[in-house]
Amino acid sequence: MSFHFSRKFWKRMTTALFIIAGLLVLAATVGVWLGAEFMVRPKRRTLEPRHRELLARPSEFGMKLEQFTITTSDGFALKAFLANPIPETQMGEAARTRRMLDRLDDAGVAESDTIRGTVYFLHGRGGVKENMLTIAQRFVAANYRCVVYDARAHGESEGTFSTFGFLETGDLARVMDHTEDLLRMRGEKPRQRIGFGISLGAATLLQALEKESSIDLGIAVAPFADLREQIRRTGQRASSWKIPSHIPDIVTKLGGSRANFDPFSIKPLRSAEQIRVPVFVAHGRLDGVISIEDSRQIFAALTHPNKQWREVPEGYHGNVLAEGGDDLYQEMVEFCLKHRKQDANVGAPST
Repeated sequence: MSFHFSRKFWKRMTTALFIIAGLLVLAATVGVWLGAEFMVRPKRRTLEPRHRELLARPSEFGMKLEQFTITTSDGFALKAFLANPIPETQMGEAARTRRMLDRLDDAGVAESDTIRGTVYFLHGRGGVKENMLTIAQRFVAANYRCVVYDARAHGESEGTFSTFGFLETGDLARVMDHTEDLLRMRGEKPRQRIGFGISLGAATLLQALEKESSIDLGIAVAPFADLREQIRRTGQRASSWKIPSHIPDIVTKLGGSRANFDPFSIKPLRSAEQIRVPVFVAHGRLDGVISIEDSRQIFAALTHPNKQWREVPEGYHGNVLAEGGDDLYQEMVEFCLKHRKQDANVGAPST
């Protein structure tokens, strides 16, 4: 049996195939564009009732808050809080702070009448500075002042794009300079300078530790090792289809072009090899967003003898600190206290 199709039929079939091919190309182009936009333009998060409660009554959470603004080198305003410790007699309920006070007392950590240092907090992608105040409650218990700020393109800060540390490392340096200028005007010293980052903030911190000699110690929670590989994994996780390997690279390159930075240069693992200060690394074993293997590689690459690893067996990406609980927080605080320099040296200008 043979079939004979008219020229008109073939013309219609060819037209239909061209239309289908065009639609597939259009869909792929839109998908790549949206992927690039998602990559560099984080969704801004609004404050939750628990955040507003803390801002309204900071003494109930063991701290005094002071708001200030920093301007980045490219002209964006970053909103920040300086959280200062207050005497225990002035605290309200401050459950988390009081628990840490009791734990440190049981561990034989002597109380201090002077500020021990300054902790700079870097939140994760889509996060806000108010989230970091919850963590800061444990550090004010050890008489550390804490600085939390909204990264560019997050929270109340200006900016459109996140550059995964490319520009954010410079932003951190500006935050530190502004804070220390403020302290000097008051006759205070920054003393021990600590960087604390989680997720994207941890990846940024590791890159900053490679460049910024004035940071004395770092705490990195759930950092990624290489942005290119992280984008690939994120794409595969988001799709039920096996994505060709070149597609995530196109998305990554386009995202970098949109935000005007080189995304393939973002390699916290490479930065780890150049870090010359103590670093505490923590990660949840069940993390499905950033693999714990990234942190294991980063920890192995750290060359400073004073480093500490903490795996949280039941920790996911979003709950690793909550799952680690007071035990994990105490380990972090004691790591900072253990590796303080002599007060005469801590806070001295870097040369």
